[in-house]
Amino acid sequence: MVHLGQLVLSLLPLVFWSDQQNPITNPLDTSRLHNGFARPVDVTTTKSIAIVGSGSGGLAALKTILDLPLETRAGWEVILYEQRRDVGGVWLPDPPGPLPTLPDLPESPLYPRLRTNTPHPTMTYPNFTFPPGTSLFPQWDALQQYHADYAAHYGLNEYIRLNHTVVSAQWHGHDEDGDWHIEVHAHGGDDGREVVLKRTFDHLVVATGHNHYPNIPTWNGTVAWLAGTRPGRPARQIEHSIYYRNPEAYANQSVVIVGAGASARDIAIQVSPVARVAYQSLSNGSSPAPGATVVPKPRISHFTHDAIIFEDGSVLRDVDAVLLGTGYEFRVPFLCSPHASTMDTDPYTHSTSPTAGKLTSNLRYIFPLHRHIFSIVPNFPPTALAFVGLPVLIANAPSDAAQGMFVAHAIANASLLPSQDEMMQELLEHEAILRARGYDPYRVGHRLLGGDTEAQDYQDQLVEYLKKHGVLPDDGKKYVEDWRRFARLDSQLLARAWKRVEQLREEAYWLAGVATEAEWADLMYRLADWQRDWEEEHGQVAFAGAFQAE
Repeated sequence: MVHLGQLVLSLLPLVFWSDQQNPITNPLDTSRLHNGFARPVDVTTTKSIAIVGSGSGGLAALKTILDLPLETRAGWEVILYEQRRDVGGVWLPDPPGPLPTLPDLPESPLYPRLRTNTPHPTMTYPNFTFPPGTSLFPQWDALQQYHADYAAHYGLNEYIRLNHTVVSAQWHGHDEDGDWHIEVHAHGGDDGREVVLKRTFDHLVVATGHNHYPNIPTWNGTVAWLAGTRPGRPARQIEHSIYYRNPEAYANQSVVIVGAGASARDIAIQVSPVARVAYQSLSNGSSPAPGATVVPKPRISHFTHDAIIFEDGSVLRDVDAVLLGTGYEFRVPFLCSPHASTMDTDPYTHSTSPTAGKLTSNLRYIFPLHRHIFSIVPNFPPTALAFVGLPVLIANAPSDAAQGMFVAHAIANASLLPSQDEMMQELLEHEAILRARGYDPYRVGHRLLGGDTEAQDYQDQLVEYLKKHGVLPDDGKKYVEDWRRFARLDSQLLARAWKRVEQLREEAYWLAGVATEAEWADLMYRLADWQRDWEEEHGQVAFAGAFQAE
């Protein structure tokens, strides 16, 4: 026999969860349990949605769901779980204290001198601008504050549970019906205890970003190289950019920077002025970071006890640090073993989308997905699981808002989506186009490779689909405005212009009276004309070396 006191204690985690959401009418009502997981407390709930992550994607998904007509979402329960102390995702810095070391990871890859490399008006959610007076290329803290302001302005915080880590999400059911069994660990309370919460949800939106799990290449000989000692020199190190914070740590050192992406470029620009010498190891077709004083090198072949050997046979013997700007892996631990069996993680998989028996990540690409969003595996309905924020090489906030609208309306009406066969065929055609262009879709993954044109077209196509099916009004306009397209295309020109504005200390002059989207757009058009005229007069080649964007 189970005593009543024991039963109450066993349900304490559920009571804790319920107290955070709605008053409990009967905390011992076992009819609201499903295999130990609590169903929504409010028996009138018609649909329950869990969103994971309160970065750009999660906030966009939450807002677009709440933007649905009240009559459409009547009876819906929406909860966003965020494992960290505040919103902002990648723009929220680590908490105070020492930075973790391997195998532990920092909460964020953010470094103190990070600033945007594109004009902030191109990075905004529709109709929500940065505050007047914001630098056109702001520091990271302006981005974090922007997301916090967005959440506060639209009343999103009441739906957000901070310090709540989703540990497991497992689908229970079949291809037509079922629910998610989601385990969440709530932490950081007054007494410091961690409480386990178990809930069922009808829909799961994953918006956890993809800058958490570093992609760390392996080479033969690294152990011997790292163990080597040199009198009077610091211990050698190989470090991923997720651990990079300040260039001064590499002052007067010989450094090899690996990669040509955003992090590698920033590190090269920041470290090269203080390093004794900086090299940048690049793949074929990649270029050194503009504005950095680096010696270009090819890809690394291997290490010996005292040297780094490159693929062209060249050798470097006096290197102190190797900094890896080699990107991140697409991992979603709460969907995968040992926590759940929703998604396989297999870096060596050669399965193609139609033969994947379940959702799969090869660490570069999550497949099969419809338009980088909806799972189209046969073991649960497409709208059961959605991803927001997977595309790479795109302006996140406007893209996340477009994806969020697509998700919100599909959850409201699943028939809005094509059949699974049609969605699979569309995916295969997309993969075939990539192959015809010389790319392996299972290697380039969610990167939109056609420059900003492809990234903008992707967003337009999502919104046009919704207009075509009558769930959004057809105003005859593209979702991505012309000014966003222009500013993304000419972002380097604008970066050079703003660099010159800062050197002339004319920020206040240019930013005076600029507040609305139209005014930010006008500012960028005027800046671009101003800079083009200057470069034509002074010679673009001579200028580019002196005023390169950071």
